Amino acid sequence: MNLITIFARSIAAKVALAFSFVVVTLVVTYVVMSQRLDSIEVAMDNVTEISSYTTSIIRINKDIIEIQRDVSVYSSSGSDAVFEKINENFQDIQTRLNALYDVDTLKHEREHINALSQLVSQLGSNLDVLSSLYKSREELIEVVLENIYQTAIHQLDDLEKSAPTVEQKLKIVEEINLWHMLHRNAWLFLSKKEYNKRKEVSSTLRKISSSHFVGQEQASTQLNELAKEYRTSFAKSVQVNRNYFNLVNVVMAGDAIEFGTLANELREHSQSRLQDIKSIASQSISTTENTMNLISIAIVLYLFLLALFFHLYMTKAITRLTSSFSRFLKGDLSATISHTNRQDEIGVLAQAASRFRDVSIDLEKEKKAAEHTSKVKSEFLANMSHEIRTPMNGILGMASQLSHTNLAESQKEMLDIIMSSGESLLVIINDVLDLSKIEADKIELEHRSVDLKNMLRDLELLFRAQADAKGIDLYIQTCPIHDNIIFIGDETRIKQILMNLLGNAIKFTDQGKVALSVDVISSLDNKLTLQFSVEDTGLGIEPDRVEKIFEAFSQADTSITRKFGGTGLGLTITSKLLALMGSVLNVESEVNKGSKFSFTIHAEKCDLEKLTDQNELDVKKQNNNNYSDLNILVAEDNKTNQIVIKGFLNTLSVGAITIAEDGDQAINLCNSNSFDLIFMDMQMPIIDGLQATKEIKKMESYLNVPIIALTANVFEDDKKQCAEAGMCDFLGKPINLDDLERILKKWVK
Repeated sequence: MNLITIFARSIAAKVALAFSFVVVTLVVTYVVMSQRLDSIEVAMDNVTEISSYTTSIIRINKDIIEIQRDVSVYSSSGSDAVFEKINENFQDIQTRLNALYDVDTLKHEREHINALSQLVSQLGSNLDVLSSLYKSREELIEVVLENIYQTAIHQLDDLEKSAPTVEQKLKIVEEINLWHMLHRNAWLFLSKKEYNKRKEVSSTLRKISSSHFVGQEQASTQLNELAKEYRTSFAKSVQVNRNYFNLVNVVMAGDAIEFGTLANELREHSQSRLQDIKSIASQSISTTENTMNLISIAIVLYLFLLALFFHLYMTKAITRLTSSFSRFLKGDLSATISHTNRQDEIGVLAQAASRFRDVSIDLEKEKKAAEHTSKVKSEFLANMSHEIRTPMNGILGMASQLSHTNLAESQKEMLDIIMSSGESLLVIINDVLDLSKIEADKIELEHRSVDLKNMLRDLELLFRAQADAKGIDLYIQTCPIHDNIIFIGDETRIKQILMNLLGNAIKFTDQGKVALSVDVISSLDNKLTLQFSVEDTGLGIEPDRVEKIFEAFSQADTSITRKFGGTGLGLTITSKLLALMGSVLNVESEVNKGSKFSFTIHAEKCDLEKLTDQNELDVKKQNNNNYSDLNILVAEDNKTNQIVIKGFLNTLSVGAITIAEDGDQAINLCNSNSFDLIFMDMQMPIIDGLQATKEIKKMESYLNVPIIALTANVFEDDKKQCAEAGMCDFLGKPINLDDLERILKKWVK
């Protein structure tokens, strides 16, 4: 492959060739300018060195001033931290001064540095003496004089206590005051430099020395000795104080002034050298700048021409391809693709765009096929649900009504089997629909009050017979102190979760026990955290099969399905419902020893007083329910369902029941009659329930009459359609007496 072919197929090669000219130009420029830059570099190094040298001198002078200031602070406070800071600054000065010897300096500058070094050495000696004098001064003032003063005061206090007369006590008190005055004036003179206090100290000492206590010669002698000792120590303190302040204010201050003078002279010398170097460097830089400007203009012109070439050759091509991709992203796959015949990277990109369009067209076809499959699946589930629920309504409805008649024992057993089988089939149907709704994100959790005690009692009543039939113990309990907990949650879904867990536990336990326990993990203000645990002594699950039990239509072992039955949807639905509640199902299991399933729920506490008032109101309403005056219209085309709903309404003692076999009959009956409540099926001949509801709601006399959906179409979309049509509630098939009575209680007026 020759160079021409390489440049034809590669944009990178073209770019490299174009910029290689720039590189060559820059290399030549570098060679030409190298010598000038070297001279400038030397000048800049000198500038940097002198600047650093000048900065060091300024910093040393500043540190000397700071030491002088800190010495004044130390004189006032005696702080070890301040003296430590003075030593640190002194060490810093020595370090910087030693570094100045490494700098290339002139002879007279070297002499100045030597003089500075001598001053710094003197400063070190003075600092040592300073600390010693300060300690001696403090020892005399704060210890020696203080001890003499305290001794005298204690002796005078003892004399006062033993003085026989008031006159003597007063004299002793006057003596105590003289000692107080003496010590205070001495402290003000020595520490605060109040020089007028020295005369008062001498005067007070004379008075104390001349004092005499009748009958207390020994005490008087001791006090006179203490006064003499105080005079002597005070004189020593005055001398030490004078030496200390002479060192600070005269010797060290003078050295600092001399140091500042030398430092200023050094700084002026270095600035003069710096100015000379700058003048030489400025001339060299000016020449270099002019040369660089010419080269820069040439390079800019070349780059402009290069950019114009790349714009015409590459940018426009990329813009066209980008435009095509943008139309593809917006869904327009008919956009043309240019430059597919080019051999370079743009040609490859154009071919990729063409391939992308082809793949997108295929994906669009597959998407439509998938949407069609999903639609068919949804329609199948809806039709399956409707077609199964309609006969199930007849089976369970008739069985429920038949259970209220006189039957032989064997007939009751057969009826129980029919109802149990029908309810089992209904559970399977509901599981499939629940899973479908969860996967479609169409389940919304309710937020209503949940009475924990009542909920656990209902679960015990529901599963007690199953546990007794298998001969296993069933325990459902909570902590006694948390027995009456009421919280906000979705009771139906929580019950569904616990029913799935308890049902599985009883199913897979042949002996031992099944226990449901509820513990309060935390309770703060109105927030509550509950932990639910279901534990059994059943078969257990092998560790490598724990994850599998959460898969839809799966169980830990295929033999389980043959032995115990089930769809394998229970735990899948349970885990997905818990995920909606912000929780997770935890599993602990050991083969042949049992399993434990647990989860936590975060909820708000319910106001017990409001709930009690509401329950009392509900009880009153329930006691006042009387349906004998109700006139109800039932729109239902299925003969079996007509018999079931009519039988249930008769059981509830509804006064008048009218049957419409299609939507058209329902509309006509509403035109000619006055009904208190209407049950409306969705799927009926001639006019369906949705259209019939819309027509009835147009009648002025039926604006406030409740219309209840009574249908085997139980998907969320079905409920939404019913609400949009004007129906105010929903009752799914197969219906039961409790749900029907609940609807009547809710809407009867």
